[in-house]
Amino acid sequence: MANLSRILKQQFVEAGHEEDLNHLASEFAFTKSSCGLIIEKPLTPFAEEINSPEKLIKLLVERKLIPHNFRGLVNWQTDYDDKVRICGFYQEGDTVFINTVQRRYTKIKNGWNGTTTSAYADFIPVAIHFDNCLLEFRTTTTYFANVKSFIMELLLYEGDFKYETLTKLTNKDANRIKALLQAGFSSEEIAIPSTVGTFKWTSSKGKYDLENDLLIAKFKQFLRDNSLPSDDRMVVTVHLEEYEDEVTKVKFPVTFNINIKSGSIKFNSVVTQGVIDHVVDAIIKVTYIEKLLELEEQEVKETVI
Repeated sequence: MANLSRILKQQFVEAGHEEDLNHLASEFAFTKSSCGLIIEKPLTPFAEEINSPEKLIKLLVERKLIPHNFRGLVNWQTDYDDKVRICGFYQEGDTVFINTVQRRYTKIKNGWNGTTTSAYADFIPVAIHFDNCLLEFRTTTTYFANVKSFIMELLLYEGDFKYETLTKLTNKDANRIKALLQAGFSSEEIAIPSTVGTFKWTSSKGKYDLENDLLIAKFKQFLRDNSLPSDDRMVVTVHLEEYEDEVTKVKFPVTFNINIKSGSIKFNSVVTQGVIDHVVDAIIKVTYIEKLLELEEQEVKETVI
């Protein structure tokens, strides 16, 4: 397999696609399979000692948390244990990308009835945007707490601090994000306060948008007619039929789940940096920029009155 990889890479280079190959390698450097996403914005600005990529780099090198030659490595192998450690670092303008690693455990089948506990390295990428004090934790809620604590310590936050979770979306937010991405809902799960528990609808990806499906609309009306909520969403699946990479012009579909209840997002397969940026831009526009504009407009109206 390694030989095949080298052969294919050489063929890319000989065909004149070396730049595309390097671009794709960088696009996957800080993503992971079934990548989650939680976006937080601390309400207190980053401390003066750490409020730029250069200051953070200086601190990390001094503490020997990253090697002096990290720019030539991007990602590297390191010993890992139950503590969160850094195994990758990259700066792009006012944003830094950090790959973290921590030992996790899983049980695997051993023989007929036995199980064996096996350790593995779990990688969680994080992006820190210094221009607007935004943090992207590319993980689900399961392993979120440890890596968040590690990152906040790096940024010199202590004790309790207030923050906004921008991926904590409302139904209206989810609808707006879908519209901005020119996507559709391919799945929707709602909670029902009865013995049923939940209802989940799915459709063929790329063919139907459940938000505009007449049959779903009739069923929701039936729920309302029987004094049951029809809009208590738990999870919606957003499907973008075609995303085009800006550099290689490669086109591919993108699917991700918005968990309304937990305030997190999860991509259904490995995605590129460009895809994450595309989705993050839509989330920030809906949950921060547009709401900020609404507040400003409301203040103007109140002043006039």
